[in-house]
Amino acid sequence: MTIRIFLLQLCTILCLYSGFGFSQSLVTINLDSVIICPITSSSNVIPSFSERECKTTNAWKIDPQNTALWVKTTVNVPEYMLKDKNPHSVYISGKAASKVYFNGQYLGSNGSPNVIPNLEQVGKIDAMFYVPANLIKPKINEIIIKMSSHHGFLTLSNPLNFIGFGIYSDPTYFIHRNLGVSIVPLGALLLGAIYFLVASFSPRNRPNNLLFLLMTSFASLQLFAEISRSLFSYPYPFQDVRLLLIVSLSLLFGLCFLTFIILKLEKNKPYLWVFAGGSFSLLTVLLTPGFDPKTALAIFVPSAISATLLTTQAVKTKSKEWAIYAAVFVLFSVTIVLTLTTFHDVLFYYIITGVLILLFVLQAQKLNQEQKDKESEQALVAKLQFKLEQNQQQTEPSTIKINSAGKIEIIASNQVVFCKAAGDYVEINLKDHQQRLFTGSLKELESSLPKTFLRVHRSYLVNVEFINSLNTKSSQQSETSGAGFLRLHDAVEVPVSRRIMPTVRNYIKQS
Repeated sequence: MTIRIFLLQLCTILCLYSGFGFSQSLVTINLDSVIICPITSSSNVIPSFSERECKTTNAWKIDPQNTALWVKTTVNVPEYMLKDKNPHSVYISGKAASKVYFNGQYLGSNGSPNVIPNLEQVGKIDAMFYVPANLIKPKINEIIIKMSSHHGFLTLSNPLNFIGFGIYSDPTYFIHRNLGVSIVPLGALLLGAIYFLVASFSPRNRPNNLLFLLMTSFASLQLFAEISRSLFSYPYPFQDVRLLLIVSLSLLFGLCFLTFIILKLEKNKPYLWVFAGGSFSLLTVLLTPGFDPKTALAIFVPSAISATLLTTQAVKTKSKEWAIYAAVFVLFSVTIVLTLTTFHDVLFYYIITGVLILLFVLQAQKLNQEQKDKESEQALVAKLQFKLEQNQQQTEPSTIKINSAGKIEIIASNQVVFCKAAGDYVEINLKDHQQRLFTGSLKELESSLPKTFLRVHRSYLVNVEFINSLNTKSSQQSETSGAGFLRLHDAVEVPVSRRIMPTVRNYIKQS
């Protein structure tokens, strides 16, 4: 737990450090001094911005969705950027086609904005416009933008993410500066998905393995959708698809989360519980404005429901196991509340990966304990079965038939001390020191004898009723080597192979 907290803090420090570098590379426009003029014709003439329909407002009011606008703003270029010999650009990130002018000079266009929807050419979600060095003035510089956005199918509250000025670079660099940090949980989630995919082919614990497969798959797909904007600059209408995909995957992940807990709690009519929880999550997401809160709440609602159910179960049963599960989900839910507006960022995927790993470890521990209990039960059943067969051999011993000198001889199994393989036949050593020969292999003879006979060596089969002791050294001259020797009836010794030694030793302890 300490290591996990340390790693989380380290990631936070990396993010803060990266954000500091970002602040040194870009400056935003003056957010409180923006003039917006609606466009009513297809003319490309720049307005004077003193027209009656123009209004001065803040940058958050820039909304080109289903319309076209002229926007006039300014940017303060700091002195260190003027001294920097690197090339510079104007950056625009958001759902819009745009045409940019810097200090009265045309820089370029991203798509082709137009007041008529069919005449608009779709632009990229993130664009940069190179600014010649001779155009850059100390301190205040003017930026004029013509923009439109007719091809999206969602109406976002903040369609524009950023307008600013900075060092010339691929715009995707500034969109997701922590791409390297994000790759770590993505790799972990993909490896988890592969592991649970393989594990789900086994019937053992298949429902849980399938749920973990779905959760790791949904989380990794969501993370990939999140960082896709940093991998390539796509046409701006795909932003709507990306946002819907992220929220949908978050909902599916939360539903699997809740299903896992409902099945673990063994609730009556679990599908009704899952349906009710999923419906409440969906309703909450639909009624919540903003896609970042939607993404967080799609996880929070199932987590809060799970935390409530687990806490109730822990209090009712006073079980340590349920208390651990309850603590995990309560802590997880509190974390979502405290980081509601940023929970979908890199932190989300580290937390999700950590929670999934913890749930898997807890599940593995429980399965391991169940396996041990099952093995103990099987050992007890085998011991009882063995005792029953011992009693049966004493009261009604089984018999074996042997062809000897043209006649069939019947021998009671309780008279056989041990059997020794000798080429194409088997020597059967009896209690009265006589021998009989069985034509066939030791394996064939073993199949006809009761379970009170134990294979202690590839050449020896012993009746456990005649075992007196187990020694590491032979007191007699033995032709066959072994890890130990069994002393049988009348001081007879037979070797025990190294492989079967633990089984023999365990039998003697139980006896």
